[in-house]
Amino acid sequence: MDAANQVLTILVLTLGFAVTLIVTQFVRRRPDLFVFRRQAAYAALPGYAALSVESGQPMAIHLGNAGLGGEASLLALASAELAYQVAVRAAFGDRAPLLTTASPTGLALIQDTERRVARKVGRARVFTDARWYPVGARSLAYVAALTTLQSNEDVSSNVLVGRFGVELALAAESAARRGHPVIAATDRLDGQAVAYAFSAQPLIGEELFQSGAYLDGGATRKGETVALDLLRIMLIGVIALVAVQRFLNGGGG
Repeated sequence: MDAANQVLTILVLTLGFAVTLIVTQFVRRRPDLFVFRRQAAYAALPGYAALSVESGQPMAIHLGNAGLGGEASLLALASAELAYQVAVRAAFGDRAPLLTTASPTGLALIQDTERRVARKVGRARVFTDARWYPVGARSLAYVAALTTLQSNEDVSSNVLVGRFGVELALAAESAARRGHPVIAATDRLDGQAVAYAFSAQPLIGEELFQSGAYLDGGATRKGETVALDLLRIMLIGVIALVAVQRFLNGGGG
């Protein structure tokens, strides 16, 4: 990386940090001034949790092969946060929410998530069901296990967030045949295409990382989400300006 790119990188990071800090503090003081973009998935998740409580059927929340200690660490943490927010709402029913993963390090993460749920709802014991299924080629062994959960556990709905490929179609199709709602998101392009096709309320891209803001409602997290949207708008504006500048320069030449 040459000196010019280094300076540009530092400026971009500094600008991003400054915008996030300023906007977050402002939103914390005036939270009612900002309205989130509507996210159909986050609007539907509380209803799915309520359905689990009312029907006595467990929700199934799957993190795929996202685990700690590698490139998927941030994805695993974001997926676990979404699982926590949903499991807290579903933990008041007769059946414990099911949390599954195909990653050995992901197992420790979902076990910690179930302990957080127990503390949040004031239960003396853990009231979620954490399961690890071994991963196979393209996670086929894991997804095969998920398809059996649809009938064996009679789940009420499925949330598949984490790392999945095209094998996601097997679990989603099994849920669809039984009339179980599906919300899915993944960092893999092929898996995201499947998630978009099978889920009526898909999460796309960085939307997976905003579960705390949409489902928790804390002022700090809300400020972070507003700052992210603002940075996205600024980035789009810069890209548009550069494109216009190059077009005009090319036209003038």
